Amino acid sequence: MFAEYMKIRKASPDISAKGALALLRMQKKYADLCLDTSHYYYGKPVEIIYPDLPKNCSITLEVVPDHCSEAPWDWCEGFGTIKPMQRYAENAGNGNVQVRSYGRENYYYNFAEALKRARKDYENRKTGKADLQRKALDAVKREIKYFEGYICDDWGYVSVHVQAHRDGEEIYDGWIGMYESTSWEEGAFDLIHNARHEIFATKYAGATVGTI
Repeated sequence: MFAEYMKIRKASPDISAKGALALLRMQKKYADLCLDTSHYYYGKPVEIIYPDLPKNCSITLEVVPDHCSEAPWDWCEGFGTIKPMQRYAENAGNGNVQVRSYGRENYYYNFAEALKRARKDYENRKTGKADLQRKALDAVKREIKYFEGYICDDWGYVSVHVQAHRDGEEIYDGWIGMYESTSWEEGAFDLIHNARHEIFATKYAGATVGTI
């Protein structure tokens, strides 16, 4: 467990010890579900097995591409943004760096402006100039890598869909969209928990009918 904790701290240097432990506990909950690590496995509804579920009940999980979502730089509150430009037709200008090139379209990140914002965000009395510069630069580099991953289809947005049935009849149907394809398990965990709650709540509710 300590090795997993240190892995989180190394991947996210700015996260607190308390935050790293909370994230580790959450990851353990996801691991207990024994979900496949790839969302592609759930391209069609897959039954989630629980030993304590009633035999006449089932829970299914489906993870599908979210085609309605915007690009991350269009809505997230980061330091910089990405601007697509036509090659040879537009001037990138000073302070912009090319992140990716596809055909006649180049993707530029406003590096200088983003670094300025990052410095301001990390600035405080306890941080020296050298440490401030390092933290700001690391944050901007992580954001560039994050955006580049989206442009290169290393990750995208997905919707998580969970259903529960009793005797073939649907008793729960939940959707959550705009999850990153690298961290969709959180949405799956929440919806599966809700589906389980619905199964047992309706089971006991049904058992009280006609007893008064």
